[in-house]
Amino acid sequence: PTLSPEEIADLVKNDHPASFGEALEEYRRSMAAARRFVIDHDLATMPADDTLVVIETPSYLRHLIPFAAYYDPPRFDPRPTGTYIVTPPATPGMMREHSYASISNTSVHEAYPGHHLQLAAARTNPSLVRLILFSAAEFTEGWAFYCERTMKELGFDDTPKHRYIQHIDAIWRATRIVLDVKLHRGEIDFEDAIEYLIAQTGFERPAALAEVKRYTSTPSYQLSYLFGRHLIDRLKADVERAQGPAFSMKSFHDTLIYGGSMPVSYAKRLFAGLDS
Repeated sequence: PTLSPEEIADLVKNDHPASFGEALEEYRRSMAAARRFVIDHDLATMPADDTLVVIETPSYLRHLIPFAAYYDPPRFDPRPTGTYIVTPPATPGMMREHSYASISNTSVHEAYPGHHLQLAAARTNPSLVRLILFSAAEFTEGWAFYCERTMKELGFDDTPKHRYIQHIDAIWRATRIVLDVKLHRGEIDFEDAIEYLIAQTGFERPAALAEVKRYTSTPSYQLSYLFGRHLIDRLKADVERAQGPAFSMKSFHDTLIYGGSMPVSYAKRLFAGLDS
């Protein structure tokens, strides 16, 4: 309780693997632990085709991906394998962004029950229209962000350090909205956007630089995380009210993710009594 915000950040971020090689192994371990938690707590049904690898981010993507990302396999790949990429630190200080707490939250977002599980489930839907045409950002990113909070609420890696990172990551998603809108309305320049992101999140400068580069090339996409989670939260509340005591979190999750990566307004029609 006597530490300053900066000291708390240092305490959490300095607790990281000694090398990037060790960090990669920790990402793999954390990914597997999150998967086991989803199964043990019956949060969602695992698809039959569930293969995921963790690799180093290719060099040509590192200027846009400061931390990690997920790439789903080609739509009709007979042996689909998801790819979870992790970016090596550009400077020694960037290892702080791969703290143990950050690795845990990122693995929930990118792997289980976030992007990998959701997209692996969506590809099993028999509708070619849903498979080929739908990839709604507010659904896919909203789902992954929703998973970060839900896993903590259910007890996965629920420690003060992990809660701190979850809180910072939530601030990051809100900051993305501000910067996305201001950058594309010409209300803030590139350098000021970097400084604003650092001030709000405490990111290392190379990470903030890569983030803002990404924002300039994907207008409006950054709104999808926080807004998408809000839409899913609202849908969940509607389903709980409609189903009453019969409501099941697993059934809610399965209906969403196996229905395809549709806009949330369409996903609502998957639930009886909410199709109006």
